[in-house]
Amino acid sequence: MNCYNKIMNIKAIIFDWARTLYDVNNNTEFLEAEEILKYCKKKDYYLILVSLVAKIESVPGTSLKTREEQINNSSLGKYFDKVLVVEGDKDQALDELIKELNFSRKEVMMVDDRMIRSIQYGNRNGHPTVWLQKGTFADELPNLETGMPTFTIKTLSELKDII
Repeated sequence: MNCYNKIMNIKAIIFDWARTLYDVNNNTEFLEAEEILKYCKKKDYYLILVSLVAKIESVPGTSLKTREEQINNSSLGKYFDKVLVVEGDKDQALDELIKELNFSRKEVMMVDDRMIRSIQYGNRNGHPTVWLQKGTFADELPNLETGMPTFTIKTLSELKDII
């Protein structure tokens, strides 16, 4: 078991969808995704899903409609208080979302499998960040531009040790 310093005062958690909670290559939820979302709801976190859809026709789930269908047909959708699927600028969508929430940036944690998406945004804007270092982007390491994540985990279940 990994030993982490728990972050106190987290009120909301923003999760990424593709490759963080959902395996787009096999069109199914990751086994531990429902377990961690259920745990977060039990702890009374406000849960948000923000998913960027890249326009790549050869990659599964890359149209807005397909991504929304994945989420709606998934057993995971019921755990989220808010779901945003965006085609354009994810940073702009996150900015607008954070303004809507009545929480400080330090109270909103970002969980993502990519350093250049929510982790970079979170680091730049004062959020605690959790990088799920597995799968396709496991070698997309932190750098000066992305900053270091607050935490790095290899499995979603490790999030329990942080929150």
